[in-house]
Amino acid sequence: MNAVRTFLARIRKTGVKRPGSVKTVAMGREREFEAWDIGDDTYIFERGIQMHLAEHPSVLMVPKEDLKRRAKGWVLTMTTGNHSVAAFPLLDGRFWKFSRLPSMKRGDVLMHCILCANVVNGTIEISQREVPSKRLFKTDKWLLGPAGFSLADIVMGERNDQTLDYYRRLGQEWRVKALAWSENDMRVALAAAKKRISSKIVYYHSMKGVHFLSFAEFKRFAALAQTDPDAFVKALREMVSVYENNQYSFTRMPKHRGHHEIELFGLRRGLALEKLVPELEKLMEAIVLGRVGQLGVIQKIEEITALYESLLTSADLADETSKTFTETLYMYITGEIYSVVGEGSTPAFDDRRTALPGATFVEGRPVYHPGTDDRSEVLLSNIRGQMSKDEQIEYANVYELHGEEEDVPLGHGKTREIVYKTNRDPMEHSMVEKRLSMAKKGYSSYMLARIQAFKALGISLANYRILRRRANTGHRPMDFFIRNRLEGEPMDAIPANYFCSADDSTVEEKEVVLALAQLMGDAAAQNMAMKKFDPKTKSPHFGVGKEIYAFEYDIMAGRIVPKSVSTCSIRGGFGWPCLDHDDENLQRIANFYLAYYAHALKIYQKQHKVTMLEVAERFMEGFEYRTHAMEWELSVMRDKFESFKPVLPPGYGFDKKWRFILWSLERQERRLPILRKMFFHKVELMENEDIRNNPE
Repeated sequence: MNAVRTFLARIRKTGVKRPGSVKTVAMGREREFEAWDIGDDTYIFERGIQMHLAEHPSVLMVPKEDLKRRAKGWVLTMTTGNHSVAAFPLLDGRFWKFSRLPSMKRGDVLMHCILCANVVNGTIEISQREVPSKRLFKTDKWLLGPAGFSLADIVMGERNDQTLDYYRRLGQEWRVKALAWSENDMRVALAAAKKRISSKIVYYHSMKGVHFLSFAEFKRFAALAQTDPDAFVKALREMVSVYENNQYSFTRMPKHRGHHEIELFGLRRGLALEKLVPELEKLMEAIVLGRVGQLGVIQKIEEITALYESLLTSADLADETSKTFTETLYMYITGEIYSVVGEGSTPAFDDRRTALPGATFVEGRPVYHPGTDDRSEVLLSNIRGQMSKDEQIEYANVYELHGEEEDVPLGHGKTREIVYKTNRDPMEHSMVEKRLSMAKKGYSSYMLARIQAFKALGISLANYRILRRRANTGHRPMDFFIRNRLEGEPMDAIPANYFCSADDSTVEEKEVVLALAQLMGDAAAQNMAMKKFDPKTKSPHFGVGKEIYAFEYDIMAGRIVPKSVSTCSIRGGFGWPCLDHDDENLQRIANFYLAYYAHALKIYQKQHKVTMLEVAERFMEGFEYRTHAMEWELSVMRDKFESFKPVLPPGYGFDKKWRFILWSLERQERRLPILRKMFFHKVELMENEDIRNNPE
């Protein structure tokens, strides 16, 4: 049920209604407010507000002591329109004389003491803006206490560092609005941000309080000049007229970081005030003074619309269905645009994960949040089971990790992550939990047998465990595994500055680039030894983000350098379809894998200022080093490897596949000179093809 609707009904039923009502005129519309007291707290609602909950009503919350000395309790207001509709009568005392602030102090109180929020999908979504984080935390506690809301009813709309840290330490990061990572999720967020003020114009309301007007919506507004002249004039007045208690019109009223209450979207900063707003103001003046008829109004707004379109920084911003429009506007409505250097920079989005309800830990014991599912409870329970004597979890946050192939509702994805901290360790730890790829009997044991066998050979994999979990009551029981998150980053997430000189950021450190190429060769040798192969995609899963590269600070070099590489997935291991122990099969293996490796290396080389020959040489050095190391492990513990016969269902064919893995690893080491020659031949062919396609 809608939590805000329930809240409104409860206040009206249990509260003591204040005598009379307060009528105001805001933006040319008369509004009537009523108030109810519960204890020291007062709730002020615009009459009929319950009929407009889908229009994102504006909410204000403030302790009474900020409005009047020695006053107790809180004030909460809810109204249609923007926040100023209730803010001005609250601050100047028209609302039952709650405020006795001199006019010179009202602006400061509005900016730093009153928290703004909106009703979004039945929840209270708080926009912190310039209000200190401590005030946000205090208000949240009041909402969860006397105001009667639950954890799931209150959403923190802004993701500043202090707020994130506070809720993470409570295990409640899920209550901070998540950033979207897919284009579809961004579109959903934009749809949820749509809001009217008082006219027919629909804006995109940002977390910083800015009403962004898109060009497409501006065109719809302009069309009203022909279809509904009265609605057109009302909308134009909303944009450029000066209302009661305001010094500026909404298109000139400063709001946040150079943006205004109403901001024409898609233009360079300041261009709207220079080119478009004055034209709209002249048109409004001409209409009010009767200097222009309807045909003149239509002609003028068409001219302004054409001018607006010509000034857009990108033609794609005129199309609300374009990816450019979606991604760009999303940065603005979330406030991410203010956290990057220069407009158009990549926003600091989450690493494809969204927080889920979990638990707040009190003296090591979990207090589960509303909405926490069985899967998260099992995950938290397993982490608690790893604690040493007298060790307790201080906090933990559960996340769902999103893959490119997954388009499922939140909470139903394949992969989760838990990030936690204990009282015996200053650092956070991270474990990744994932559903096994099949429910076939014995598959979890088959997976663990492969992992442990590969790790014994010196292949860098995470530590895996099958979760202890409750009995599954569904029709298809499915096991989950958990593994530690590996140190480092996949190739495409390595910070660019890691490759730059410490003395001059414009200079690339060639040795760092080559050292990473050597680690790519190291990873390739492990990939070939595992015989990773996906029969559906016909690929070895190499160079697609499964290799995790770690860096360290080199004291001698005085800079960050590549350290090691690990593989974060067992997927495809034992996958090569042919298990023949002959030279023909070895040749097929070499041709298949080396072609993929050369392609991945070429992509890497093009991103840096080195030649393909240089990175290929270092790549093969890494490949040869890791192959020698794995074969040495095999040679010194051959008896243990050859006698390894885990009890598994015969359908997995573990024994035969394992014998093939050991045999082919020996041949991989013996044939290194041949593999080197084949690899450089593929590199040469690739280079020649590149020259033909790019003769310049």
